[in-house]
Amino acid sequence: MGSKKTRNTRRLTKAQVRELLESEGKLHEEFTKAFEGLYFKSDRPQVYELSNDRFLYVFDPQGYVVPGRGDIRSEADLLRTLRWVHKVEEDYANNRGNSVAHWRYYSKHKAQLINKVCELIDELIECLEMSIEQLDFSYKSLDIVSSKSEEYGLEKVQADLYDNLVGYVGEVLRRRVKGEWIVSSDCSDNEFPAVCAKQNLLMPINVVFKELDGYEPMNLRKQTANEVRRFSLRCR
Repeated sequence: MGSKKTRNTRRLTKAQVRELLESEGKLHEEFTKAFEGLYFKSDRPQVYELSNDRFLYVFDPQGYVVPGRGDIRSEADLLRTLRWVHKVEEDYANNRGNSVAHWRYYSKHKAQLINKVCELIDELIECLEMSIEQLDFSYKSLDIVSSKSEEYGLEKVQADLYDNLVGYVGEVLRRRVKGEWIVSSDCSDNEFPAVCAKQNLLMPINVVFKELDGYEPMNLRKQTANEVRRFSLRCR
């Protein structure tokens, strides 16, 4: 292991963890306390501060899955994980654990979104400080939107621009499959916007919901391409 390595490609063995802690490593009490019981009530992982702004996350030595093994992570990565876990817990506690319920909670326009797509895209351009030329409904444009959303802050995007992202992703999907916007409903009769083509639904809210979870950097291109791929398989 090089001294400047910021993330291991494979989980460290117990021996590698011991070797690393013998040469460096100071228990980071704040992170260790924050991760205590985070995934399971009995879970007691330990987090050590290393050189070069790195941290060693050591799985609970008394745990059942990978006891005593470790991962080298950055501070930003650890903080992102903590935010993600607390966000998931909060969503489920407030009955918004699926894409439709989550979107409806934050949506300003509900089913009327399909009548405001152009307006929502204009607002997205303004808020994320993009140009009209950048939003050409290509997969590449989704990379730009993802990057700009990260800069804007995913929590703010979720609160302020959820409908806008659904509108733009939906337009990318609609143009890809030559479909049309419709209002559909789930098993609880909650209405939501969708794109319909060849009697199949594509779900822009699924794409946005998955990418707003914050566990990994936003990648709207990947999820949108996956949605198109699933559609293509259904239409074979």
